Parts: sequence; C-alpha cells; structure tokens
Amino acid sequence: MSTANTSLCALILFTLTACGGGGGGDTTQTNASNNTSNETSTDTSSDTNTTTNTSDNNAGSSGDNTSTDTSTDTTETAQAEDTVTYQLTFTRTWEADNFPTNFPGNSHFSPLVGLTHNADGFIFKPDTSASAGMVSMAETGSKFQLKEEISAIQNAGNSNYLIDESGVSGSAKSVTFTFEASQAFSLLSVVSMVAPSPDWFIGLESLPLFTDNQWLESQTIQLKVYDAGSDSGTRFGSANQATSPAEPIMLLTSDPTDSDFSAGVHSDSGAYIGMIEIKLMQ
Repeated sequence: MSTANTSLCALILFTLTACGGGGGGDTTQTNASNNTSNETSTDTSSDTNTTTNTSDNNAGSSGDNTSTDTSTDTTETAQAEDTVTYQLTFTRTWEADNFPTNFPGNSHFSPLVGLTHNADGFIFKPDTSASAGMVSMAETGSKFQLKEEISAIQNAGNSNYLIDESGVSGSAKSVTFTFEASQAFSLLSVVSMVAPSPDWFIGLESLPLFTDNQWLESQTIQLKVYDAGSDSGTRFGSANQATSPAEPIMLLTSDPTDSDFSAGVHSDSGAYIGMIEIKLMQ
C-alpha cells in the first residue's frame, strides 16, 4: 500500500473511533445522573416518612397528655350541705366580783329564745324600736309574746327554726343546746333577759353562719348588754318606770353609781356579762 493510501485509512479509522467514544460517555453521565436522582428521592422519601411518623406520634402523645392534665387540674368545688346542726353554749360571766356596783342577790338570765332566719326575719336591731315581744322579754323574762312574733316570721317565710331553751339561774353557770340552720335561713338571733333589771337583755343579732359557700366552723361571741328603751330604771332592782315615748334599742350605758356600764360592758374593766360559743356539729 502506498503512503497516501495508508494515511487515508488511518484518517478514516480515527474518525470512526472518535464518534463511537462520545456516545458512550453521554450514556454514562445520564445513568450517573439518574442514579443520583434516585438516591436523593429515596433519601428524601425516607426522611419525609420519618418526619411524618414522628410528628404523628408527638401529636398523639401531646393530645393524650393535654387531656390528662386538663382532667387532673379541673376539680369541682365541694357543695356545702343545705342543712346543718350547731351546738350553742351560753355561759354567764356576770358575777359580784366583776360587776360589784349594786349587784343583785338573785342574779340570773331568763330562758333563751331566738331563731335562724333570713335578712327579713330579725327580732331586734339596735337603733330601732323594740317590738312588744322584745319588751315583754326584756322587762319580765317572758318569751310567750316573742315566740308568737317568731311564729309570724316563720309564717311569712323568713325563718325555719325556733330556739326555745332554758336560761341560766341559781348556781348554774351555763346552758348548752343544739339548733338547726339552712342555707336559706343562715342568720342567728337569740336573746335573754338580764334579771333582775328594768329592761336590759343580752343578745346575738343576725349572726351569719353561712358565707362564701362555707358554714361557720366555730365562734365565741362576748355578749354586751342592751337597753330595750321601754323602762327608765337605772339599777338592776329598780321599780318599773315606763319610758314614754319609748326609746330605740341601744347598748346600755349607766351612771357608775347605778350599775357601772358603758356601751354594754363594765365601764372600768371592760368585762362582759356573758358569752356564747357556737360549734358546727360534724
């Protein structure tokens, strides 16, 4: 073969080889690209699934915890009983050594009378006129007329329990009894005559037993002396001297030479004439 032919053949062979090599390279790049894409897709799908599952699990757990916490934290306020029973003890502290001025030899307290009631069922209020029943109780110790007035209060729907108990006389120092109260009639009023006296008495006036959905557990009340305003006598043993017109009920203040009271207590020592202790029965 001549040199020219040899050169021509070599040129043709070179051209064919170059064309075939270029196509193989493109295919390899495409496959590599496709593999990379598939791996990316697979990894992304795996990540997505993982994230989704984690999110679902957390959401379920959070929902359960929230429900549990809400149920645990929410508590109902205990409903107080509608009707309860109290024990009341009235103790005298009125003696010759703490109230020596003209102290009477036959000192005592008349039988106690009272009621549990609502705001309209009171039997006395300071600075207002005493009812006929209150005057009778304060001057004579009788509770008959006052009990009739309490019956009228009950008939009007303003009370549901009458207190009708003995007083403290002779050598006795106290009297104890029980009474009932309800949420509708949760105020307590009770009175007793200071005997002997012109028209003096001790009393609780509308003591609240139920407030803020709770019953009063216990309380001790020191008692002051009231003047019913119907008699002008100045000493324990004074004869009847009707006051006309009658004056309003007020705390007793008297001349030191008569009975030595100031605003219902001893003017010098501040001593009280008696006390009432109230205790909720369980």
